[in-house]
Amino acid sequence: MIAIIDYNAGNLRSIEKALELYTKNIVVTSDPETILSADKIVLPGVGNFGDSMKNISQKTGDCSLNEIINKCVQKVPFLGICLGMQLLLEKSEECPETPGLGVIKGDVIKFKHSEKIPHMGWNTVNQVQDIPLFEGIANNEYFYFVHSYHVNPSEKDVISGTTNYGYEFPCILNKKNVYATQFHPEKSGKNGLKMIENFVELI
Repeated sequence: MIAIIDYNAGNLRSIEKALELYTKNIVVTSDPETILSADKIVLPGVGNFGDSMKNISQKTGDCSLNEIINKCVQKVPFLGICLGMQLLLEKSEECPETPGLGVIKGDVIKFKHSEKIPHMGWNTVNQVQDIPLFEGIANNEYFYFVHSYHVNPSEKDVISGTTNYGYEFPCILNKKNVYATQFHPEKSGKNGLKMIENFVELI
């Protein structure tokens, strides 16, 4: 079963529809027991870092989604998408007083140039590490982005892909069984769907 974590941060139907092309065993949920029993987990999201972390940190029964996520990333394939990627870091300039999940060391910063913000539309992804999500996808293919902030991990070995928008920034991370993309694979045509298929097929 693949669990899509619902924490009231954006439309989840698009990623659910993309996953349904490869498996029907999907649930959209905020229930801790259901999430803990999943074989794979997706953390999508759009919106504000601080508001989202507030939702994730609220208690659901005896624990918060924050606690559940930090348990899950230790044991099953996990995919953070867009804001879901940024939440995996320790903090963000968007809401400096609010700590992130801290799964990956580093922070989230706003673009530091005069290019139009947000970075919106199609851009290429340079594959800097060979990871399972890239299987069957050529280097420098296009994916769809919508964001004003980007991750700045202090663990540089987790950077698996970069994109240029005025300068190179990390757009895909991989730390053991945890994967994260700044772009939206579910909105990125055949290359994005191939990446989702690769995630579904992870053991």
